[in-house]
Amino acid sequence: MKKSLQKLVVASALVMGAAVIPQAHAQEAPNPETVASVMIVDYAGIMREASAMQDAKKQIRERQVAYQQDIETRQQALREEEKQLAQQRTLLAADVYQEKQKQFQQKVAGFQKFAQGRSRVLDQALAETQATFQKSLNDVIAGLAEERRATLVLHQAQVIIFANAMNASKEVFDRINKKVPTIKVEFKEGS
Repeated sequence: MKKSLQKLVVASALVMGAAVIPQAHAQEAPNPETVASVMIVDYAGIMREASAMQDAKKQIRERQVAYQQDIETRQQALREEEKQLAQQRTLLAADVYQEKQKQFQQKVAGFQKFAQGRSRVLDQALAETQATFQKSLNDVIAGLAEERRATLVLHQAQVIIFANAMNASKEVFDRINKKVPTIKVEFKEGS
């Protein structure tokens, strides 16, 4: 009985396996409109290393140094004023001293607003420059994807394993450096 049960199980497995094999071969040919031709681009690397973005970072660093020098000069002036105010405390009437203290606190608040404004100017300049560059980069990628007839473009960071032929990073990098070798950073200073 045991042997006949084993024979039955083996026979059913063979029959089921034989039924599955023809179905696997009977699949339709893939539709060319639904088959993806993939192109991989190291978008973050290009954003970081492109000559225009290197140029932009240099311009922003230079402006940041100038801002920092201005801020340090203003800070030093405020420290000196605070020191003088502390020395006058015993010489001035209480109400006069309080008024000078209030004026000093307003200057400190104004200075803090000024320093924060400079930081915002730098942040905004970087963000706007990156957006401008990204538009050009996306145009270059779209053009190359069209040339290669790629139907899907992925960031390299999204892919674990891929064929080297799919990687278009070097070509995109070369093209964007040729199209946008430098970029002018706009600093919108309000104060």
